[in-house]
Amino acid sequence: MKFIIKPFAEIMVKSKPVRRRYLQTLQYNLNLKVKKISENLKVSVFYDKLELNIKNPEIKEEYDIPAISKALARTPWVDFFLEVEWHEIPSIIEKENPENQKETFNKILEKTIHVYLDQIRDKSFVVRVKRAWVHDFKSIDLERYVGAWLLKKLDSEWIHWKVSLRNPEVTVSVEIKDENLYIVKNKGTGIGGYPTGVQDKIISLISGGFDSGVSTYSMMKRWCKVDFLFFNLWGSAHELWVKQVAYYLNNQFSSGYAANIVTVPFEDVIRDLVMNVDHKYRAIILKRCMLKIADKLAQENEYYAIVKWDSLGQVSSQTLKNMFAIDRASETLVLRPLIWFNKQEIVNITKEIWTYDFACNMPEYCGVISDKPATWASLKKVIEAEKVFNESLLFEAFDNKKVEKVTDIIKNAQNHSDEIEIKNFAIDNDVIIDIRDPDTQSKKQLLVENREIISIPFYDINNEFSKLDQTKNYLLYCDKWVMSKLHWLYLLEKWFNNVALFQPIEADKTCWTL
Repeated sequence: MKFIIKPFAEIMVKSKPVRRRYLQTLQYNLNLKVKKISENLKVSVFYDKLELNIKNPEIKEEYDIPAISKALARTPWVDFFLEVEWHEIPSIIEKENPENQKETFNKILEKTIHVYLDQIRDKSFVVRVKRAWVHDFKSIDLERYVGAWLLKKLDSEWIHWKVSLRNPEVTVSVEIKDENLYIVKNKGTGIGGYPTGVQDKIISLISGGFDSGVSTYSMMKRWCKVDFLFFNLWGSAHELWVKQVAYYLNNQFSSGYAANIVTVPFEDVIRDLVMNVDHKYRAIILKRCMLKIADKLAQENEYYAIVKWDSLGQVSSQTLKNMFAIDRASETLVLRPLIWFNKQEIVNITKEIWTYDFACNMPEYCGVISDKPATWASLKKVIEAEKVFNESLLFEAFDNKKVEKVTDIIKNAQNHSDEIEIKNFAIDNDVIIDIRDPDTQSKKQLLVENREIISIPFYDINNEFSKLDQTKNYLLYCDKWVMSKLHWLYLLEKWFNNVALFQPIEADKTCWTL
């Protein structure tokens, strides 16, 4: 097994020392990810690529290829990657000997058939060969040889076939470099960008909605060390939800950096704004309050920028004039990665980065505090309206902030393991709740004989649990218990004592990954 990993193309415009440093950073980040899959995997760096190989081939082990592909696809600075079969073919460098060339072609054909013959049955295909170095044949010669043999083979088996040079269903991909033959089995696309950790620290405002997840991801993709700043407006359920999003983003797209999440209680700030501030300016002043807290954090912790999720003209507070008034509350650089995106483009990106299910169930809290908000507020009028706001509440909120590592979100759940009731079997009054996302449930169905199983995805459990028959006991199930533990903690806090975790002995706990 081998993967060839190509970094983002912009690397080639960097100087040699910079290119070397960036590739080494990417190598480090990738090794962190693949070692979670197997200790026998290792990523090595070359001039313009990286390779993932088995460290010790003598160790017989089943490797989770989908998990490896997923890790590569979600690592910043990976442009694309190839899963290949690798073979040595020394005779390809021998020149001016037709018999040697035929022998070489037959060796290549044998390896190619092994990978592709079943794939091209009843499908259109084309053969593509790439070469590097000097060989005694041309790429097109090998393409014709392999293609002709495949056609002859399919004809002999009375199988429908078709060669399509422009729009094939299957591309038979062969690459040759020096004396090495690579048969491309699969090709995956990465997210591009740059490796995490090359740039300095920034702090990103996160609400759990569509926009904040994408703006945070955009800065992770551009090599920044991103910490999270969350303003808790509506209690523990809101906090739990956003922490899940922060954990997911850091775990998937920020390898090598354990981010902090700063939680600032803002319920009292909201209360004062609603009671005292002119409704036209509440949303603007709320965002100024957030920016003041972010600015203070930035100055104390050496954050070089604050990331906001504004999109020009999307809502009333995001007109140019209003953003100008909001930004005057901070001396720290404010970045807006989504400034030119429309809402549908943002939603589409959440589907690509797998935060859509989080976001579509997160209420937009900020919008409920303003009635007929000002769209073109002058800075002078905003400051005048702000005078009635009790500024001391901001200092209290700042002093009461919580700072924790996003990795500790899961560890904190682990620390409560002794308190959690874990059941291996469901009894008569037990109902199993499968909280995995619908796609995972459809791919790997949970079956427990003679027991009731209901499906409530994790992003609905907090709202839906109270509607269930509370005379029954409920067992939360997900493959690795990560989400079930978090939601058990939440339900326990809400005084639901009829909840436990379900851990079937025969369950394969490999599907759930955050």
